[in-house]
Amino acid sequence: MDRIKLLSCLLDNEYHSGNGLSARLGVSRTVIWKGIKQLRGYGLDIEARHGKGYRLHDEIDLLDRTEILGELGQPAGSCSMDVLFDTESTNQCLTDLFGQPELHKRIVLAEYQHGGKGRRGRNWMSPFARGLYLSLGWRFDMAPASLNALSLASGVAVARALAEVGISGLSLKWPNDLILADKKVGGILLEARSETAASCDVVIGIGINIRLDEETRTGLDQPATDLAGHCHSLPSRSRLAGRIIAGLFSMLERVASGSMGEYVAQWKSLDYLSGRQAELHMPGQVVRGHVRGVDDNGLLLLETCGNIEKFSSGELRVRAV
Repeated sequence: MDRIKLLSCLLDNEYHSGNGLSARLGVSRTVIWKGIKQLRGYGLDIEARHGKGYRLHDEIDLLDRTEILGELGQPAGSCSMDVLFDTESTNQCLTDLFGQPELHKRIVLAEYQHGGKGRRGRNWMSPFARGLYLSLGWRFDMAPASLNALSLASGVAVARALAEVGISGLSLKWPNDLILADKKVGGILLEARSETAASCDVVIGIGINIRLDEETRTGLDQPATDLAGHCHSLPSRSRLAGRIIAGLFSMLERVASGSMGEYVAQWKSLDYLSGRQAELHMPGQVVRGHVRGVDDNGLLLLETCGNIEKFSSGELRVRAV
């Protein structure tokens, strides 16, 4: 059963009989029933009413590959893109290609992730079609050490893309959180592998909450928000995806030509915690101090006991005063 075709028949939120769906899709009513059961397994609210048929109660905005590519413009001709119904993880789809030429400029998006990746081994909640879950692969012909601030540059690229479609007020929290109205709206997961001293394969994963339901909100381990709550006229998920991917392409090409500095400079202007008291949690250690931004390599600057210390990893939390 083609799940996309069945779901597309229900997107108008009207009732559709089993017989009608069977005739339209050229399958038996039993296949339709099994398909509906599968769709419900993704958390979709599909009513079955005797004498009327099936009705989807959710408002679903499916990704459209053609619309996404249309937003990319010129880079669309040099990239490859997969838009999946579901996957274990969009990042995993690409990290499996580390060391292979097919990784470069390859994009994977999904409507749903069974095991979306977050930092420090956490899962990223990925409810069906209620967020953006995308990953982009890139090969750099440059020393891996020169890419230390790439996660920060990726955050700036996302912030710029969202601003282009009217979503303002985004801040960035070291090292990779997207913050809107003091709550997390998205995150970035960067994975890299280097087999030589002069090249590096990178996968940039982006997760953004578009329209969260209450069940998902209550299942999160920190305050979260979504774009829908802060935008009166929210663009389609496909347009958002296209603008973000285009922004990432532009950033990656500029970084490859030596322009990392401009992104680090803008990141500093978007720093959510600059000047605030915070705690940096690391395995077996918690460091407390005042956040003093980042250095040119993307390292966190934390003032403790009058000294500025630099950190390359850890989880930064606002310190209760």
